[in-house]
Amino acid sequence: MHMKTLTIDHPLRTISYKVKDNSFPTPYELQVLDNYRLAHDQVWYMKRLFESEKAEAQLALINLHKLDEEQEELSRMLTFYKGELDINDKKLHANVDIHFQVELRNFYNSVIEQQQKLVRFYDHIGIRDREYTLITDTYYKEEKPVDPLHFTVLDFVFEHYEDMQVDIVSLDKDLQEFLAELSDVYRLLDAYIAQFNLLYRTYETVLKKTAQLTRSVQVFQVIWENQ
Repeated sequence: MHMKTLTIDHPLRTISYKVKDNSFPTPYELQVLDNYRLAHDQVWYMKRLFESEKAEAQLALINLHKLDEEQEELSRMLTFYKGELDINDKKLHANVDIHFQVELRNFYNSVIEQQQKLVRFYDHIGIRDREYTLITDTYYKEEKPVDPLHFTVLDFVFEHYEDMQVDIVSLDKDLQEFLAELSDVYRLLDAYIAQFNLLYRTYETVLKKTAQLTRSVQVFQVIWENQ
């Protein structure tokens, strides 16, 4: 029997299979094949979503590293200043040069400002966290919306292939390529989850380091509190 190739240019991948020429598909066959195309729509949405959120997490991590670099520089400055002062000196406020007091005050304020910037940075983390929860609740669970191991959309066509217009050999080949693409999308999901978890762990680490730095600079309070 003469066959013709049906091709659909989909943004996820090109759908291509053969159908019997000069024959008419049943309405249900048409619906099943359209559902197959709709599955491509859903996977394309998933791919764009995972790529977008992974990129957002990467960008947030880059900006977080910049804050961490600021914190590291302030920590080095703290070590220097503590080496220049006798913190146990009860007359420290009187013995420290006035210009050095101003310098220390500026340093102290820089530490407080850096802590506040890191706390405000949670606004970015919070947005990513809400998206992460939504994505994992939807896609990272036992019953997936589109499961490469349990994809049943085309089962009816394969079970009743003798009555179908579509050529099941070419359709099965196309299906296997689609399932391979779907598996790649779920690997992208895994990569996104790893990226988000790295971002969250890094934020927790930098937050602890900054909190410790903020506590450490309180020793300088004695200089201006006794004035």
